[in-house]
Amino acid sequence: MGADIDAVRGRMGTERVDALSDGVFAVALTLLVFDVVAAAKNLDPGERLSSHLLHEWPTLVAFFVGFATILVCWINHHCVFGYITHSDSGLLWVNGLQLALVSAVPFPTAVLAQHITGSAEDRRTALLLYGILFWLIATSFWWLWRYIDRHRLTDRSVDPVEYRGMGRNYGLSSLWTIACLIIAVISVYPALLMWAVMFLVFAFPARFAQVTGRRIEHHPDDIEGATRP
Repeated sequence: MGADIDAVRGRMGTERVDALSDGVFAVALTLLVFDVVAAAKNLDPGERLSSHLLHEWPTLVAFFVGFATILVCWINHHCVFGYITHSDSGLLWVNGLQLALVSAVPFPTAVLAQHITGSAEDRRTALLLYGILFWLIATSFWWLWRYIDRHRLTDRSVDPVEYRGMGRNYGLSSLWTIACLIIAVISVYPALLMWAVMFLVFAFPARFAQVTGRRIEHHPDDIEGATRP
């Protein structure tokens, strides 16, 4: 009976959403391996294996960067959905858009592998392509969090401090990636450092949210807008 009432109200469980999301993340991770396998097979006649592997280092670096990107996205997706008590049709669309962005990660990863050792202009273009997708993904997390907060799909009582910090951090992540893109136009290496810092921070979203949440508690004026639209 309870399930019927939820259906009438447009509320659904999250089990199938979680299953679909995990499947998309798994496929995206698998697609990254194809370029590595192809690089291993492209051994020219007479070429030494050691030389070939050294020549293919950009492919390996791009693979690990792409893998880290998708893994950090999955960690944050898992963390966000830990707060969600039920879903609705809007959440399905917001989550679907985010999954589409995540599934696109192998494309800029392949471009990066091809042009990371190219000219300065090509290298910058490849990094900007990767950075734009990274900004879109960061913005999608901010949008996802705003949606579940505004539509009361979460249980705020679990950890109020972490909850407030999570909302603030996803808003800041979108702004941070924009700053990375602007700096990348001027100089590649500082932008790479900024992206690396963001990777490290959001690899532990709950811990980072705790730190931000405690700072918000100590500065009540900053609470406005942390989780509100």
